[in-house]
Amino acid sequence: MAQTIPASTADSQETSPDNPAWFRYVLGQYPTGVTLITAARGDEPVGMVVGTFSSVSLDPPLVAFMPDVRSTSWPKIQEAGSFCANVLTAGQQDVCRAFSRKAEDRFSANSWGDTPSGSPRLDGAAAWIDCDIENVIRAGDHDIVIGRVKALGVGESKNLPLLFLRGGYGSFSIPSIVSPATALTRHVKAADAARPQIEALAEELKLEVLVSGIVDDSVVVLTAAGVDSSPGGSPSRVGVSFSLAAPLAPLHVAWAGDTAESRWIANARNVIGHVDPEVAHAELQHVRETGYAVSAGAATAAEFERMVVVPSDTAAPDLSGVLPKLLERTASTGPASIDDPAGVTSLHAPVFDSTGQVAVTLTLNGFSGTESSARLAECRDRLLTAARSISEVIGGQPPQ
Repeated sequence: MAQTIPASTADSQETSPDNPAWFRYVLGQYPTGVTLITAARGDEPVGMVVGTFSSVSLDPPLVAFMPDVRSTSWPKIQEAGSFCANVLTAGQQDVCRAFSRKAEDRFSANSWGDTPSGSPRLDGAAAWIDCDIENVIRAGDHDIVIGRVKALGVGESKNLPLLFLRGGYGSFSIPSIVSPATALTRHVKAADAARPQIEALAEELKLEVLVSGIVDDSVVVLTAAGVDSSPGGSPSRVGVSFSLAAPLAPLHVAWAGDTAESRWIANARNVIGHVDPEVAHAELQHVRETGYAVSAGAATAAEFERMVVVPSDTAAPDLSGVLPKLLERTASTGPASIDDPAGVTSLHAPVFDSTGQVAVTLTLNGFSGTESSARLAECRDRLLTAARSISEVIGGQPPQ
């Protein structure tokens, strides 16, 4: 339910904190997370929804929430002496409503695990924090409950956390995300320059836009916009990586010289044992001539997506099952083109630095494979315009 300005205060422009309606309205402009506090008082599970959960301290690890002193659930949680803070996701509004209205089946209707303290842990929550009650401080009509964290973890859901704002529930829409990894420092200027461009591009074309760079012979997604535009897409692509191996990511190699091309081909050989250098060279030549790249093949794209959608913190994904399919397609049909739109899955454009080398690449992702040539041409032109604009911002220029 949307929050409206209280009539009496809207007319009088009352600003006094003594007016409860005005106080709630003004504070309602600040978004809060939605957290389910659960505990086990003997054999009886108890839970209450709060919008006041917060981190307090790292050393020692402390968190807090602030229940209304009139709450009937809070005394039971206090008696238990420990609690679990379950951070709800945008997909768990039904859980929020069930506990807010104290529905009889609020526990039986959901799946639970146990925390080390014995408190109920909600399956599918964005995060859970298991605590012992450290201190309780009375503050007006609320208590401030300090919890000492004993254990914590994150859930498996891809949904973003549930938010409460202006009297209604919703979720955060992430326009762009930037990876903080220090290994990507040299790409920061280009990634920052790209952010407003890719956000506008994603909104206009209703597609996912990725910014990728090269780090230690791997292609790494640095920034992403419109990540909810692709069917089956992940909440965030940032940090996803895969080996720079032919014929993948030719834009990063096309203007980098013979040594880079040889390494690109050698990397592919290490993965699948064989690659035709002439086919790989033809792919790079085509990219240099057109100034952009096209990916096609819905089945291959889906397999590739399955392997690299979740960042790996141990090793690059095994592309041995995908590269042969890409090589076979390239060898039999030549480089993909928007003039033959069947199966086109993504478009790629280079952003150049001041030396004429590719700093980062832009990718339009999320095509169904059934778009018309006109639609693909429109998207290509907008992508190339954005890439040129970003190149200008960072002082880049295309190679002569």
